[in-house]
Amino acid sequence: MRISTHSLALGMIACLTFGLTTLIGAAASAAPPLPQDDPFYAAPLGYESTEPGTILRSRPVTVAALNLLPVRVQAWQLLYRTTDFNNQPYTSVTTVMVPEGPVRPRPLLSYQTAVDAISGMCSASYSLRQGSPIDFTNPAGPLTASAGAAEILLAASGLARGWAVSIPDQGGVDNRFATPREPGYVVLDGIHAAEQFAPLGLDGMRTPVALWGYSGGGIATGWTAEMQPEYAPELNIVGAAVGAPVADLYGGLRAVNGGLLGGLIPIAVAAISKDSPEFAAAVDRYISPEGKALVADVIGRCTSQTALNTTLHELIRHYGLPDLTRYLNVSFDELFQDPVIKAALDERTLGQRAPTTPVYLYNNVNDEVSTVAGSDALANSYCSQGTSVTYRRDQFPPVVSPHVNFAVMGAPDALNWLAERLDGQATQPGCDTRTVTSTLLDPAAIDTLGGSIGAALLAMLGQPLGAGR
Repeated sequence: MRISTHSLALGMIACLTFGLTTLIGAAASAAPPLPQDDPFYAAPLGYESTEPGTILRSRPVTVAALNLLPVRVQAWQLLYRTTDFNNQPYTSVTTVMVPEGPVRPRPLLSYQTAVDAISGMCSASYSLRQGSPIDFTNPAGPLTASAGAAEILLAASGLARGWAVSIPDQGGVDNRFATPREPGYVVLDGIHAAEQFAPLGLDGMRTPVALWGYSGGGIATGWTAEMQPEYAPELNIVGAAVGAPVADLYGGLRAVNGGLLGGLIPIAVAAISKDSPEFAAAVDRYISPEGKALVADVIGRCTSQTALNTTLHELIRHYGLPDLTRYLNVSFDELFQDPVIKAALDERTLGQRAPTTPVYLYNNVNDEVSTVAGSDALANSYCSQGTSVTYRRDQFPPVVSPHVNFAVMGAPDALNWLAERLDGQATQPGCDTRTVTSTLLDPAAIDTLGGSIGAALLAMLGQPLGAGR
């Protein structure tokens, strides 16, 4: 899709005007009930005896961009049976979408959002619904929104191409984050559920499936690609685009500390503590009361809230950016040598299994969260185990936050690579690793960026996406 600068400017003006009008109306409307108060999320009796991927409940929904602007697609939510990280029955919800128009077989994009939080209001299924959760009486205001509300604009690029899209709650109904293996199970069973859902019109397990995610979504996508050979080899997954997946947790925790995104550290601690009482007890021995309060504060907040609150706390109390070492009675090195803490981090490190589907891995060399050294090691691990890997190390200079910027700037090349896989183009065996000035310098990526902007504008303006495709 090509759009002129003039039409883009007009579209943006119209979008802003429409968005402000909608914002005023939506602010006064009631948000949907939170997942913990919504009967739809409750697992029915006896679900444990069903097969993973079984649809337990479904409902049509209206999805929205940025919490407010209805997106013109057909959309439903599916509650389905899956498996947790202890191999026990578990449930999750995925939001599935297709363009308006006739039902027909089409490819499926499973898009994993960066829901780096452990609160139900941050889940993709909740934040994708119109009107949730904007609350101007809340001190955090619109920052209660999670990544799903914004990343629908990236998923819109797939819908504009005529693909079906599934956006799963990769943390499941217990809203976990940084959990090993489980995100892979949840995403794979979300794909199973989508392929069984008749209104989507997919071709069952013959449906070509692409995986995509960045940051926290990249972690979930990495787990999905790694777990698929043993958990769901029957699925026709043709490629996985894994963006900035924080493959080196040790390096990531060190790198993010002292920066604008230092608030991610309390999220990680709270998330792993939710999985492991042993980890929580170990951390408790090394952290001060003020540090414990910061960790406790993230439990009911989404990522943007946590990052902002932590930064404000540090600026007000300590006149600087978040440096979490001030709350420890040992150094990071000593903390990471605690056997319980080390085991928990090791278990959550990608690269210990080999995907059989081709992987497109992308990371900015200046990323302050997902270190390029970690992605280098992940690429080498996959390559040495026989995975076909296309790895792009992007050198675009830092602008405030390379991690945040590259979520958008790296998307067009990732989307093009996925489109080639869904079109049946094979990758070369082995590894294709390149360090580039910017993946956006590829003319095809620039063209796709224009199309993605056009798709985002159409989504925000309530125009149909991918109709007739």
